[in-house]
Amino acid sequence: MRDAATATMTPERPNLVREEFHDVPFLPEKAHLAEFENGHQLVFVPKRGEVFNLNTWVTTGSIHENNDNNGVSHFLEHLMFKGTERFQPGEFDKAMESMGAIINAATWRDFTFYYVTGPNHNNGGNFLKALDMHADMLLASTLPEREIGPQYNPDDPNYAGEKRERSVVIEEIAMRDDQPWTKVFNAINDMMYADGHPYQRDVIGTRQIIGNIARASIEHYYKSWYGPKSMMTIVVGDFDWHQLQLDVAKAFKFGAAHEKHPGEPIWQADQLPAAITKRPEVGAPSILHADVQTGFVMLGFHGPSPTDLKASIGLDVISYVLGESRSSRLHQNLVEKASPRVFNSIGCGQNTQRLGNVFHINGNFSGSNYNAALGQIHEELSAFISKAPISMDEFTRAKKNLRAGFAETSETASGIAETIGESYTILGSLNGYIGYLDALDKLTLEDVMALAAKYLKPEAAYTAVLMPKG
Repeated sequence: MRDAATATMTPERPNLVREEFHDVPFLPEKAHLAEFENGHQLVFVPKRGEVFNLNTWVTTGSIHENNDNNGVSHFLEHLMFKGTERFQPGEFDKAMESMGAIINAATWRDFTFYYVTGPNHNNGGNFLKALDMHADMLLASTLPEREIGPQYNPDDPNYAGEKRERSVVIEEIAMRDDQPWTKVFNAINDMMYADGHPYQRDVIGTRQIIGNIARASIEHYYKSWYGPKSMMTIVVGDFDWHQLQLDVAKAFKFGAAHEKHPGEPIWQADQLPAAITKRPEVGAPSILHADVQTGFVMLGFHGPSPTDLKASIGLDVISYVLGESRSSRLHQNLVEKASPRVFNSIGCGQNTQRLGNVFHINGNFSGSNYNAALGQIHEELSAFISKAPISMDEFTRAKKNLRAGFAETSETASGIAETIGESYTILGSLNGYIGYLDALDKLTLEDVMALAAKYLKPEAAYTAVLMPKG
């Protein structure tokens, strides 16, 4: 930490709209939150040691795309590392690599985030260098045409033009499209959401859209969403809070372009047009065929709002008991003990999403009778809800496991930062981090079984099956 004498000599802090301090799980010091006048938010979690994590989350992903630019958020994430006026392509990567830092980024439906994790050596110089380059990349990427590559038809076998980042993303899409689980997941999405719903589109986009999207469209999206009101920067490490505010405000120099295009507010579930809300009707299973050797099945259930933290955690408890380990019910009953055995593997999990959570059950099975596989899953769900509810022993073990997982996340700077970032972008607050353990502790067995009956009835499942051709 920089010494107090140095901190007292610094200029006054930037003007803040608000400043908050929160107790955080498993850590001795409070989390600090500041919102600057321009809307940019900063969260600092003190963690003693020599490692820092610098994370900036942008509250946009495929949720703000349309049928013409689907995939632009992910494409833009690639292009953000292709240089600014100050730094040439690859310079950021080399500088971070030379100091032993790790950099990466990720895009999802509700967010895009960029991070640097590294050793805070050189009397804080490593962090200041990372902060300067990280902020410049986010605010001043030039999106050079030569790095994007020319527009082209990816289905044209005779195309022999230059292949740059555009082609990298197109090849990534092709590889994903060839994966069995991607086919099943996309089919489920198509069933669960009405046409026009932002979650119906694939985050990575399509080959044709990425092949033809113009640089001007990418730049417009960039300027529309990468503004101060759409960003939270999270710092975990050994720093002085007052000095950190100065350093972050100095690095994030939001210009007139960012202030002019702050972007529309993030959609809330109750603000969606009635025509594109989730589909209420379940319908028959979607049956697909591909060059696979075994069957793949996925069931999707609409879940609670992520802001209902107690319900979200309750479904995580259900997920652990049902299908997240070799001792789970689905694995034991449908894989280990089944005779004859239909399933090779089966599991489940919950996706926490701003416009409503989704619970998935997915299994790989042998044989040609997918109805038998579906019947076994339905029987397990019906029994789980009515005949064989969660025992107190299962409930206690699940809560202990979730608590241990949360504690493990709090051991690393990156784990803390990513938990905070996900809470901010999906819940719209830090409650998913600071309120997690309290909500978990208050959860009862009766609460969990009521959630199972509400959300996981077999007749409420949207179902997609992928079978071998022929």
